[in-house]
Amino acid sequence: MRNPWNAVWWRAQRALRSLWRKQDHGALIRQLLADVEAGRPQLFVETGCGLSTLALAEVAQRVGALLYSCDTNEEKIAELRRRSGDALREVRFLVGDSLASLAQIAAQHERVDFALLDSAPSATHTLREFLLLEPRLGPGSRVLIDNAALPGARLLLSPCRKGKLLVPYLLASPFWRVTGHPRAGDSMVSAVHDSAGTRSDPRYEDPEYVDAWRATFERGLPPVR
Repeated sequence: MRNPWNAVWWRAQRALRSLWRKQDHGALIRQLLADVEAGRPQLFVETGCGLSTLALAEVAQRVGALLYSCDTNEEKIAELRRRSGDALREVRFLVGDSLASLAQIAAQHERVDFALLDSAPSATHTLREFLLLEPRLGPGSRVLIDNAALPGARLLLSPCRKGKLLVPYLLASPFWRVTGHPRAGDSMVSAVHDSAGTRSDPRYEDPEYVDAWRATFERGLPPVR
């Protein structure tokens, strides 16, 4: 039997999140790509299709970019297409595991200008997605991770599993300028590849980490054999 208090708790959580959320996925995508202009071939990639696909397709059409959308659910893709009419006619959908799809894209294109990582709720999977694309991300390239947050962020819209490994990886790099968007999407983090390599500190460490060695020692050390 379902606990009625659980249902009340989840409804309260949804209400709080709707009040805290400032932007949906599409609004943030449009904001981050507002300054992108037509003039050269560009490539956009997303893992996990949905409302974000509509925003990306809109920007891609404006600037003449090629857009790939990767998802494991063929039925979801078909329904999205059906409901969107001609808005997604130029989108190249790839059905299957995102890692295989991204490997295929990386093999066919020399550069990726924008990547939205929003597939499996796994920190390891998301990091592996990024690592597949990393050789194709150069100065000016942008990355957006859903379910992600900067270390120490509070009042988030999701558990933020997807960014647990990738966000610290980007923060430790001298080539990525990283920004948290806790009130957008399901809490998101964006990063811009900086050719100067001066925006991020490679010495970065998680500020929440504390080496509690003194308390450990006071609890007693095991005997040395």
